[in-house]
This record gives sequence, structure tokens and C-alpha cells, in this order.
Amino acid sequence: MIYQVYVRSFRDSNGDGIGDLGGVLQGLKHIASLGTDALWLSPFYKSPQKDFGYDISDFRLVDPTAGTMEDFMRLRDAAHALGLKLILDFIPCHTSDQHPWFAESRSSRDNPKADWYVWADRRPDGCPPTNWLSSFGGTAWTWEPRRSQYYYHPFLKQQPALNLHNEELLKHLVGEMTYWSDLGVDGFRIDAVQCLSWDRDLRDNPPVGREGSNALIGGGPTNPFAAQHHLFDRNAEGTDKIIERFGRYADEKGVVLIGELADIDTASAAPQFTAREHGLHAVYDFALINCHPDVDTITGQLERRERLLGDGWLFNVFTNHDSTRAVSNLTHFALEEYRSQAAKMLLFMQLTLKGGCIIYQGEELGLPHPDLDYEDIMDPWTKAFWPTFKGRDGARMPFPWQSDAPFAGFSEAEPWIRVAEEHLPLALDQQEEDEGSVLNFFRQFTTWRRNHPALLYGDERMSRGERAPIICWRRCTREEDLRVFVNFSIDQAFMPLDEFWQPLDAPGCVQQREGHGLSLGPLEFAIATSSGKAGTDRKPAKAAGPQHAAKQSKGGK
Repeated sequence: MIYQVYVRSFRDSNGDGIGDLGGVLQGLKHIASLGTDALWLSPFYKSPQKDFGYDISDFRLVDPTAGTMEDFMRLRDAAHALGLKLILDFIPCHTSDQHPWFAESRSSRDNPKADWYVWADRRPDGCPPTNWLSSFGGTAWTWEPRRSQYYYHPFLKQQPALNLHNEELLKHLVGEMTYWSDLGVDGFRIDAVQCLSWDRDLRDNPPVGREGSNALIGGGPTNPFAAQHHLFDRNAEGTDKIIERFGRYADEKGVVLIGELADIDTASAAPQFTAREHGLHAVYDFALINCHPDVDTITGQLERRERLLGDGWLFNVFTNHDSTRAVSNLTHFALEEYRSQAAKMLLFMQLTLKGGCIIYQGEELGLPHPDLDYEDIMDPWTKAFWPTFKGRDGARMPFPWQSDAPFAGFSEAEPWIRVAEEHLPLALDQQEEDEGSVLNFFRQFTTWRRNHPALLYGDERMSRGERAPIICWRRCTREEDLRVFVNFSIDQAFMPLDEFWQPLDAPGCVQQREGHGLSLGPLEFAIATSSGKAGTDRKPAKAAGPQHAAKQSKGGK
């Protein structure tokens, strides 16, 4: 299990209202208490902060808002002392427009770094070279008068795209990762791997017709990005070679690479990135985050990824710093009366589905997504699509440490973004004292889960039948056979089970049979094990290959 920290909003140690590496160090014991295997830090590199750290101006410097290199070294040592692996966010697809590389590249067409970014001539009518769109709104091309050319940017115009077809640049990027792995970093979450490459023939994307698109697009229903099939600006030709180069580096250095995959049909694309000799160890996608919250849709998505993934590997993710918080997104129908149980149910699913699990800060508290006014918004993406897009700021509000402390114990100064009042009753100190809290359920279940190999790396088979609103699946190794049941509704539900299946005494789970099966109340869940011949039909688990072995040793569970 990996715990994701959005550094800017986790804890402020120096009183400037912005979370920093020192604050992560202060909260490290809490992170370890959750049963965490690894810690993932959002970008803390030097940056103009136009996209809050995802616009890097120097890959090897710590931004002053995040602290110092000494702060990083102390955090690294403390994490390793607690048995936590350390994973950094790495952004290879673009830099800030204030990076020295871009300053040189934009200066002329014949300088040493002229081909380090994606440049193209205008069309005869002066328009951009292609119809490609930024997922943040508008054209993905910006005119640069010094070169009399356009440069490409899949996101903000302040984030020019790097040309990873350039071997010299690719070598430099591997060198930037090597710098951090030589300092003891255990792995990287690779940002936006669907944007590693681009079509060198500069072909236009075709429009989406009546058939619709399989892509899961952020930015809300009015984002024109969803009107194209992104054949030539996402997961384009050459991506496999770039992934192989990163994979060879990871194999040489013994680090783990986890790729963020979005904007495309991730279930079908995931094997391209992971099921190869030199590739990513896992993908981290938005398929479950963007899934419509009903039993048929979620079950269909889980069946589809099971069918397509093969020997690949992925992480189960229901929310992150770029999305609506899980209880407000996937269980909005239950928020008013069942928020706590809904949060437990979603965490249970993450921890029992096949794959690793990444928990975003605050999910262990079951935090809802706050309603924000335009005046509260800091995120440029949200501003571009306001008010039809809820945006990312609700997931980036300060972590609530103490309910009655100024600014919820996050900082002694006014935070860079306001504290959510609805989070105060759910603060860490309140849940520590409540035996039935989301926090205490989560700690107990992660401890229990460690003793069940089938839930860590066992095979998975989804089940489907006339048993709505229950989602069910099977996890098994050669030694253990488990069936998992989730009532994804606020209705009472019944799951017929033959006598050989008995519910396990697992934290938070329904533990008693009711005659011919299990009775599950609103959002309740259970795990059953076979005590006789019913379990003999299980499919033997595949032997874990070198990729899986690496995952297990680097916190991939």
C-alpha cells in the first residue's frame, strides 16, 4: 500500500501557510501507523508554481516553499527507518517555460537544445499546426515569435512539452531520475505517461462521432477535449521505446516506476506499459475514479480490466489530488446518512481488489469534497471550466490534524487555501478517540490484510449474477480461496451462499451467516472462505514473475 502526500496541503512546519517537507516529517508516524509500505510525495522541485509544482524549472533543486535539501534528507532517513519506501513524482513530459532548457530552446532554431521541445511551423493560414487541444482548455499550441514557430503543450501554456524522441534529451531525463535514486529514492510515479510521445507527422485528431469516445476525460462536461479521439497526441507512436528506456534504467538501479495513465482507454492501454520485459512496474489510472457510481458500471469496468490486463499490474485508486474525493464522487447517494460507512466500503474495495492500493491523504478519514465558491479557487484548470467543473481544489484543502486548533493544526499562519469547515469534525484527533471511526477501521483492516496472501497478490475473478446491488469477486492463491462481497447501495441486500462458505472474522465486515447466505446492510461488506469442496474449483494462481516480485519488495501491495 502506498500513501500519497500532496506536500503543499499536508502540514506546514515553518509557519508560512504552505505545507512542506518538514511537515511531512512531522506527520510520518501517522502515515506509518496506517500500515503503509511506501510514501509518494507530490513534486517539491523548484517551480514557478503555475501548476503547483507540476511545472518544474529545475529537477535537482528543492523549491523554497517546500524547504531545503537537508529537509529532504532528514525525511528520507526517517521514512527508511520506519520501513517506508520513498517514491517521488517525476514529470518527464514537460517542464516550466522558465526552465533554462526552454529558455535556450526558444531562442533560435539552431541552438544546442533547439530540438528538446516540440516545435512546429504554422499552417499556411497562420493557424496552429494541428487541431490538438489542451486538456486544460483551448489549443495545445502557443506562438513563439523568437522562432516564428508554435510550441506544443498538452496542459498549461507555461508547461511546454519535451521532445522525448530526442535521444540526448531522453538521456538527460534518465540522469535527473538517477540523481534522486542515487540519493536513496526507491521509485517514481511517472506523470501523464500517455503524453510521453506525439505524432511526428502532425496529423489532426479525428472528431468523436455518434459512437462516442472510450476515453475518460477530466474538466467536466463542457471540456472540448472530449470532442476528439486522441490518436495522435496521446499514447502516440514511439511511446514504447521511451517506456523501455525508463524500464532499463529502473532495472539497473533497482527502483520502481508507476505510470499515471489518463485521457485514453486505460484498461486496454495498461498492458502496453506494464506487461513487457523492460517497462513500468504498474500503472495508476483514472478508470475507477471516473466510473459511474452504480453496480453494473463498476462491475463492468472491473471485468474489463481483468480481461485485458493479462500479466500487467495496476493500482486501485478512487481519488487523488486531481479528482473529486471518493465519498463525494462514487457514493454521493449515501453522503447524508452513511458517509462513514461509505468511506469504509470504498477503502475495503481498494484493499481487496487485485492490484496495489494508493491511498490519498485524508481518505483514511473519509473526508468529503467541500463545496467551494469561485473566490476559493486556486487551480487554473478549475477556473477555466468554472462553474461546470468542481475542480481539484476540494481535494487539496489542508489536512485536518486537530478539530479545535487554528487552521485545523495544519499551520500557525493562514493557509495558502482555506481549511474546509466540514472537515473539522472528522479531524485526526477526533477519529483517534473513536473506536468506530473510518481511521480506526482502516488501521485494523490493513493489519488484518497482511496475513492474507490472496488479498496481496492472489488471482482475481469477478462474479456476475442476479444479485444486485452486490459487487462480488474472488481472490485466490494455491493456499487460500476468498470471496469478497460489497453492497454498493443503501438498500438491504442478500447474497446466497452454500454451506461451505463461511464469513471471516475481519475488521468492519459482516461476520455471521443468515441461514442460506449473507445479509448485507447499506454499504456493508464481507469476506468468506471455503471450508470444503466448494473451494476446490478455484483457478491456481499464476506464479509471480520478476515484475510482481519487484512490486512486492518495493511497496506494491
